[in-house]
Amino acid sequence: MGAMRKLLVACMLLAGPSAFAARVFDSSLRLTAEGRYDDDFRAGDPGAAAGTGGQLMSKLSPRLGLEMKDPLSTGDAFYAADLLMRYGSGNTTVDHRAGVDLRQTLTRRMRLELSGRFFRVTDPTSLPRQGMPRSRAPILYGQAKVATTGRVTPRLDLRAGYAFEGASVDEPGREPGYVHMPSIEMWYRSTRRLSLGLEYRYQGFLYGDDFSDAHGAFGGLRYRLTRLTALTVRGGPVLFRGEDGTNGVLPRVSVELAREGELFDVGLLAGHDLVGASGFTNTLWADYASLVMARRFTERLSVYGAGSYFRNGRAPGQGVWSLGSSTEVSQGYAVGGGVDYRLNRYLTLQAAVDRIAQVGNGEAADGVDLTRNVAAVRLLITAW
Repeated sequence: MGAMRKLLVACMLLAGPSAFAARVFDSSLRLTAEGRYDDDFRAGDPGAAAGTGGQLMSKLSPRLGLEMKDPLSTGDAFYAADLLMRYGSGNTTVDHRAGVDLRQTLTRRMRLELSGRFFRVTDPTSLPRQGMPRSRAPILYGQAKVATTGRVTPRLDLRAGYAFEGASVDEPGREPGYVHMPSIEMWYRSTRRLSLGLEYRYQGFLYGDDFSDAHGAFGGLRYRLTRLTALTVRGGPVLFRGEDGTNGVLPRVSVELAREGELFDVGLLAGHDLVGASGFTNTLWADYASLVMARRFTERLSVYGAGSYFRNGRAPGQGVWSLGSSTEVSQGYAVGGGVDYRLNRYLTLQAAVDRIAQVGNGEAADGVDLTRNVAAVRLLITAW
């Protein structure tokens, strides 16, 4: 494997111009072997009725990565293939995942950030968003972000960005969905701890031939509570315009609390906003809240836990004030936890459990119950 690693690095160096001499490339190869039980109906025998599925599965995931560093930039890219073997149905599929991240210093005052993620999967747990795949059909999903940040003055930063999200479900009658989201924001550091910001954001939602858009203007606040803990708050009005004349104004609110320490991390996120690119409908309003915690006990042993809650309905505000059960609103929760134990630099053991459940009616967009329980054990092998 050492010879393979050297060969990959040599190919990258020989393929580029002489400017690559200042850059350092490092490749990596990792294999994850997973055994899982999943009672999600999408994991069951295709001949079974919805709600009666669930079975034991094995998953093998080789992941090839490449990192790049030079005095002005850092970047990494990866490709992973997931081989899923479902014992109950005898079905075997191959999923694909890929990603790229790049951070480039353009000048002393300006930097560029770029990221992208691509998924073509049949396993719902591989996606960064829950609730999109509501059948056994493969789903094509992608995210991309690009942003430029400039230091206007020692206290003032200006940032312009563009984000894209797209989803397409591979089954008859489904249309692809897309979201285009350019934005510009300004942050002023009034003190060492406090920064104040202004933001304008445009959202264009497309699902088949159905197009809607939204304009938003927001204020923001960032406050460093301690050396390790920061609070970020954003809020303001959003003007939504639907193609069928369903216009309206709704609030956008986002509260984020993050702590990153040597032994303990915690993240809290809650808010209300517009979302799209689900692959099943166009624009939804969404309430969301999530909490993630991780604790490192030793260099080898760590545990984590996570919980989240959601509500959503059709934009701009159909059923938004329905706090109880409503046919116009979908709501549910997810909880999970796991433990990691590193045997040595090459081997890591993991165990995880997750539950995703609906506490209201079926998904407002499609009337499907997505409740599921997942238990998994994994062995991570780092080849180099």
